[in-house]
Amino acid sequence: MEKYDVIVAGGGPAGVAAAIAAAENGAKTLLIEKYGFLGGTPINASVPVFCPYSDKNKAIIGGIGIRILRGMQKETWRNPIQEKDNGLVDLDWVVIDPEVLKRVLDRMVSESGAALLLHTVVTGVEKEGDRISRITTYSKSGVQMYSAECFIDCTGDADLVGLAGGEYELGDDAGKVQGLTLCMRLGGVDGEKFNEYKQVTDEDGNLHVAVARAKACGDFPLGEKEVATFVLQNRDCAGVNFGHIYDVNPLDVKGLTAAEISAREKSLELLDFFKKYVPGFENSYILSTGPAIGVRESRRIVGEYRLTRQDYYEQREFEDAIARYAYPIDVHAVEQKKDPDGEDEFVSSAYPAGASYTIPYRALLPKQLSNVIVAGRSLASDRAINGSARVAPACFAMGQAAGTAAALSVRDKVGVKNIDVSKLRQMLTEQGACL
Repeated sequence: MEKYDVIVAGGGPAGVAAAIAAAENGAKTLLIEKYGFLGGTPINASVPVFCPYSDKNKAIIGGIGIRILRGMQKETWRNPIQEKDNGLVDLDWVVIDPEVLKRVLDRMVSESGAALLLHTVVTGVEKEGDRISRITTYSKSGVQMYSAECFIDCTGDADLVGLAGGEYELGDDAGKVQGLTLCMRLGGVDGEKFNEYKQVTDEDGNLHVAVARAKACGDFPLGEKEVATFVLQNRDCAGVNFGHIYDVNPLDVKGLTAAEISAREKSLELLDFFKKYVPGFENSYILSTGPAIGVRESRRIVGEYRLTRQDYYEQREFEDAIARYAYPIDVHAVEQKKDPDGEDEFVSSAYPAGASYTIPYRALLPKQLSNVIVAGRSLASDRAINGSARVAPACFAMGQAAGTAAALSVRDKVGVKNIDVSKLRQMLTEQGACL
């Protein structure tokens, strides 16, 4: 059995940032990831772009998150650091190049000194009182055990907390979660032709003109409220993020299996829409679908503080704030509705430029576990504000805070709930985080 100071489960945005932060702050760190690459949902689900890094005035995601973004940008086809109209430097809705991002994350984790295990799944935990003492994993090397002083759950589904018997919430009052989406990449695209069409028609990234034409012909393959969100990822390649699969429990393997199969079939209908209604896509084809269907919502831990919709609207400034964000409340439907009514909260909740809310350290601390920190979409929150905090830039920030807190806990020989939070905030600020 190998022993570490800090073990991070899950190599998505939160997990990568947590492992880098813990290692760079002096902790002997192990990062465990079930796939053969790092990156989490942005790569697993082929998400086309990063959500905003700014509050429309300035960057509010710094530190490790901005280092990762800049590292990817230096190698992408746009090579790209371009001034935007508001004076910000390529911070918002930046196109993701999945192959470049994989390599950047590999290098950054290696350079931090953290150990890495890919193709490895955490299958069990052992506890001593309210502490996890060790975990069991399975890989091609068989069953192995690892112990640590502190564990960070960045699985996205709070799997570590679930295995340890921690309390959590799931979905809405009926237990239903937001629709899942299998994103895809289309090749054979004539990017110049699409851009000409876009300029003439005032088309946007939601393809509202093309969608309206398809709906008028009774030929749109999705529900009435859905739009066709996409972005050109290269001169002849587009990333597509639309089409929901409903009534799936993301913690049920049979449901996930059925969802994957259904989504792959639906991708053919979506391709047909692009070929028929979007100029420049006449000769397009499915280059790839995501390695895994994109899950927006699953477990949310019961923590020392529960972040809420009210905190979002009041733009709360917490004394123990470890991150700041400004993305609107983006909660996708749990079922298809042909005639949606009511206001779209994603639009109505959008902040004016310069506004943001903060995420308290307490929201990363599971109530029933004394040496576990959670970072990413599984933080303690209600569904509304989770719709904002679940996206990659916020997860980078939470992960950096979790890794730094874990290293501080090990260094000072105190539990993660007893660290000096003012010292944590000072360390994060010194390391470029935006608090």
